[in-house]
Amino acid sequence: MALALVLAAAATPILSCPGGTVETTCTAAEVNAKIAVTRARLANIAQRCLYDFGGRCTVEASGRINTADRSATLSWQKMLLAPRDGAQTRMLVLVAQDKAGKASLAGFAESSGSIGTPDLVVDNDQRRLVHVGGTLAGSGGGNADALFMSDAAAPKWRRVDLSDWSEQGGKLLPTGYWLRGPAEFAFAEMAASAPVARDGDGECCPRGGNAMFDLDIQDDRLVLTRLRFQPMQPLGRDIEVTAGTLED
Repeated sequence: MALALVLAAAATPILSCPGGTVETTCTAAEVNAKIAVTRARLANIAQRCLYDFGGRCTVEASGRINTADRSATLSWQKMLLAPRDGAQTRMLVLVAQDKAGKASLAGFAESSGSIGTPDLVVDNDQRRLVHVGGTLAGSGGGNADALFMSDAAAPKWRRVDLSDWSEQGGKLLPTGYWLRGPAEFAFAEMAASAPVARDGDGECCPRGGNAMFDLDIQDDRLVLTRLRFQPMQPLGRDIEVTAGTLED
């Protein structure tokens, strides 16, 4: 069975729980309860953290996304979080605001490594999708991407579960090949690609080719609908030459 190492953030536990220490565990609901979306806090979104973390928090960036019909806006804030007793992490918070200015939490994303800025990749009369790219810390470099969705008919933002589509894809690969992340997502086309490693490849250098995926969202879950992959095989035979033995 092929091994899938393209990991999604939804498959990892909460990295930065309220209290500012790595010794505690928590749920997403408990984190949500500590994210302030009051008018005063949003007015200072560029300077003051929305998340009442308990450890040290620094605002790295903030911004605003307007939908095509101007019926709603999304404010976002990216924070660097440093607990009192562990490694720092990054968090991005999305806040939705309607025409009347009423704010509500759209969601949050975390990463132990890097996290990007949100991108409104789909905005039509059926739904809106916001993609936040990210990678996990460490040499494995797995995905920490997040995807948020809102239906146009009944606007309410929710996070799409990205936890197991790559496992589905890994099981479809031939024996001896496995996914070696991170994956590259193109949610506007509902597609993704990921490097493929062969048995014996080092951690740094997958040499098995590239897998292409067609994706869909079903019941707020990302699912794989098609995999395309042409294995790369070593060509020819090994050549070994000792220096100084070649003639001009």
